[in-house]
Amino acid sequence: MPDPEVSATLYRDLRHRIIDVARTLDADQLRTTVPACPRWTVHHLLAHLAGVAADVVSDTLAGAPSEDWSAVHVAARIGRSVDELIDEWETAGTGWEEIARQATHPSFLIRGPYLDAGVHEADFNAALGLPRPPAELTLAIADTMVPRVAEDFDDLGLFTIVTPERVFNLGRGDAVASARVDTYEVTRAVLGRRSRAQIKAWAWSGDPGAFTERLPIFPQTEHDLVD
Repeated sequence: MPDPEVSATLYRDLRHRIIDVARTLDADQLRTTVPACPRWTVHHLLAHLAGVAADVVSDTLAGAPSEDWSAVHVAARIGRSVDELIDEWETAGTGWEEIARQATHPSFLIRGPYLDAGVHEADFNAALGLPRPPAELTLAIADTMVPRVAEDFDDLGLFTIVTPERVFNLGRGDAVASARVDTYEVTRAVLGRRSRAQIKAWAWSGDPGAFTERLPIFPQTEHDLVD
């Protein structure tokens, strides 16, 4: 995980990027379905981002990070304007930055606010046809999440993922397979935004086998997502 100040800065910067775009959106764009979160529109996603930050600073974390917990964020803010959501997120988000800087919370997801918000920036951008988030954010997510997922691969042998910036080893023992892939694709796959078929289509040497369904930490999409 990055230095606490870096963690807070990554979150602040991505929050401001999303907010800058959100202020320009018209009603139709706010009603756009987010392909990575098909039950949500862009407005719903903004409500979730504000709600997560509000719950973190108020320590309302029972059930986090489940779908039911996230659904409450949306339901409670369904009638709020974008300006109201932005105001809430800015206030609560600044508080979350301070929590990240303190780096004392037991949950790495709370210490790393860029993680949940970072995957949703990619979701948000994809829904609106915008470019991918900055490479710095993508690499920070990969460096935090892939080693944690690697702990679940000990019974499968050793899988090696080679990206332009990193070599990630998942599991241990005899080498089973290796793949070359873009770092962004790794982050999207780890966070459930790539299907089994998409992971299997990486440039593999060897058979990925169960890797394609064991890699994601969050529920895996059943449909191909391209962003």
